Formats: sequence, C-alpha cells, structure tokens
Amino acid sequence: MKKVVIISFIFVSAIMSMKAQSFETTVEMPKIGYQNAVSIDLPYTADDVEATLKKRFEASGLKGKSASKGFTEYKSVKFKEFSNEIINIYTKVDKNKQSKTDSKVYILVSLISDDVFCTSATCESLIKNVMEFENKLEPYVALYTTTVQFDKSTDDLKKAEKELRNLQDDGVSLQKDKDKILKKIEENTQKSQNKQNEIEMKQQIVHEFQLKKSKQESELPK
Repeated sequence: MKKVVIISFIFVSAIMSMKAQSFETTVEMPKIGYQNAVSIDLPYTADDVEATLKKRFEASGLKGKSASKGFTEYKSVKFKEFSNEIINIYTKVDKNKQSKTDSKVYILVSLISDDVFCTSATCESLIKNVMEFENKLEPYVALYTTTVQFDKSTDDLKKAEKELRNLQDDGVSLQKDKDKILKKIEENTQKSQNKQNEIEMKQQIVHEFQLKKSKQESELPK
C-alpha cells in the first residue's frame, strides 16, 4: 500500500511538472514563406491567449497592427523583455485543430538592421528571452481567463440582483393592489349586505301593503 501511494505521488508530481515549453520552429508568413519563430502550445483558447499577448505588449506601451493571415506586427519597437534594442516583433495565435480549448503561439523577431528573422544561432540572447517570455505566458493567460470569468460572473450577479429588486418592487406594488382590492371587496360586501337589508325591509312593506290591499278589496260593498 505504501509503495502504491509513493508511486501515485511521483506520477502526479511528474504530470504537474510537465508544463508546456517553448521551442524553435517555422511558420508561414504572407508573401515571404516559412520563417523562423518561437512557439509554445497552451491549454487555452486562441481568443484568450491573443488578448493576453495584446495586454502584455500594451503594458509596455506597444500597440500592434493587424497584418494578413492572423499576424499582429509591432514594427521598430523596444520591448525590454526581449531586448534593449529596437526590433520588429510579429505574433500569431492559431487554434489547435484537435482541441477547441488549446492554441499555439508564434512569436517572430528580427533586428532593424536585418530582414532575416532571428534564430538561436543568429540572435542567441534575443531568442532566449523570447522563449522565456513564452514559458512564463501561461499564468498570465490563466489570470486573464479567470478575470473574464469573474467579470462575467459579477455582471450576472448584478443582473440577477437587479431582477430580484424589480421583483420585490413588483411584489410591494402587487401587495398594495391586493390591499386595495381586498378593501374594495370588503366595502362591496358591506354594501351588498346593506342593500339586502334594504330589500328585505321593502319586501316587508310591499307584503304589508299587499295584505292591506287584499283586505280592502274583500270589504268592498257588493
């Protein structure tokens, strides 16, 4: 039993340590074909990953420009997490074809003085920084996803609370209407009873006159 527990612990620890790691690859770019890139697979949707990347760059004052084939370009920029030099950055996030919730990130960088995209062989320090950036990206995406879910949950809660207040207000209004109706019913019941008493009294009068009339008719001289 003790061995099983130890093996299970090792297995779980191994799985937890199997975080996605960035790697060098190539990706096809419009008009210029396949170019060197740094890529990583993440267990999040392409929309969430793309939004997170955008926020990371915006935090450093960088605003990307949409390019063709799903690329976003940051031309002639300084991004300290990559380099102190002015560089060109291209990003792309693809949906995982086998999973709707997974995505693949591509980041390409080039020096202003060179039209060729960097590899670890030509720009070792720069590519190392890009790879480290991608390796640290997942918790930022997780936070973004949680924030979106939190904001949506908060909005849903506020909406539900507003609906409850409206229902409670309607309840108060309906209760007032009910009280008015009950009062009208009570008044109507009392008026009906009064009218019934009046009718009975008038019926008695009619009856008495009817008797008197009948008596007088019988006493008429023949």
